[in-house]
Amino acid sequence: MPNLSTCFLFEKKTITILCLLTMQILFSQKIYEFNTPTANCYSQYLFQENSASPKGVLVIDAGVEDLKTLSENNIYVKSGLFSDYNILYINILDKENKNSLNCYNAIIYTISSVRKIKESVFFLINPLEDKTQNAIIYKDSAYPFNFINSRHESLDLLKTELDAELSGKSYTTDILYSYEDIRSDKMQNYKDNFDVGFFYSPLALFGPKLNGNSDVVITKGLSFKKALTSQSTLLLNISMGNKKPEGGMEPGKKGTVRIFMLMGTELIYRYYDNPNKPLRFFASFGLGGYTMTNTKIKIKTGGVSSSSDSNQYFTFLADAGLEYRISPMVKVSSSLPLKYFTNNINKNSNTLSMGINLGISATLNPNSKARGAEKKKSTVNQIHLQ
Repeated sequence: MPNLSTCFLFEKKTITILCLLTMQILFSQKIYEFNTPTANCYSQYLFQENSASPKGVLVIDAGVEDLKTLSENNIYVKSGLFSDYNILYINILDKENKNSLNCYNAIIYTISSVRKIKESVFFLINPLEDKTQNAIIYKDSAYPFNFINSRHESLDLLKTELDAELSGKSYTTDILYSYEDIRSDKMQNYKDNFDVGFFYSPLALFGPKLNGNSDVVITKGLSFKKALTSQSTLLLNISMGNKKPEGGMEPGKKGTVRIFMLMGTELIYRYYDNPNKPLRFFASFGLGGYTMTNTKIKIKTGGVSSSSDSNQYFTFLADAGLEYRISPMVKVSSSLPLKYFTNNINKNSNTLSMGINLGISATLNPNSKARGAEKKKSTVNQIHLQ
């Protein structure tokens, strides 16, 4: 069993930690100025955050009291009932507008705009006694916030009334976005994009030339691209192509023509140099499988005959290029691909190719990460007092 000195030491450490935390909270509170000393409604205010998920905001007139002192010692804080409410302390220094409801309205609007809090969840404890009002909480159609009767007698009853008034209501404002802001955000968002595109790619062949004599094969096809992150994608290309026919024939004479068709698929990993700009450099590598079909057509005296054979190729590929996003839904690209076709059965047909790839694609889900940037609000004169 721990002795008394151990218990006392533990209790002392606990009290010290709590004091330090309390001091940290108090000193983190900032006093702001509203307007300048010569302007109407010149004021100071302090916004006390008591909860991470507040229900509403109590607005207390400080009168002549120091704001920080009042925030540390008032009946609403000391009661412990309003720990789920933030508190706004206001000291109107403009003597001509002292206790002016229009000044409270201007300051509440400022706090609402800056902190994105609905004005309807502010409750001003009215410093001007209104003898016509018997209700604890009441409204004035001239103002968007609520009033608390300063003659209320029970904090428990006030808490009950406040909770009932705010039941089911949202604390924060709905953010509105302009079309331009949403479009700008979509232009910068590549994460989770899914694109369908078309590409055209002439390739120059080196070496055995895929069992033919033609130096060039023209490929084209469909591309399906899924973003893995904002800087990486996985592509599936389905392509077909053809080489220039070999041989020939003249009308009325014998002859032989060889027609070449290339078909295949590629799976490619692509990495981009930045996550959000319209123009992006990329590098890719991948694997593919192709079939080259060689059809031979012979014209004889007795008629026409045809035969065909095919070769399968396993392909290693890499490319580098640029992609430009024209709009949230349209991208164009250009790259320099390098491909190596290998045939396990006939290694003498292994072929290296280089060329150019031109592509255009449509983004089917040009989603906006943050649904754009918030609409510009009117600026307010808010100065932190050092």
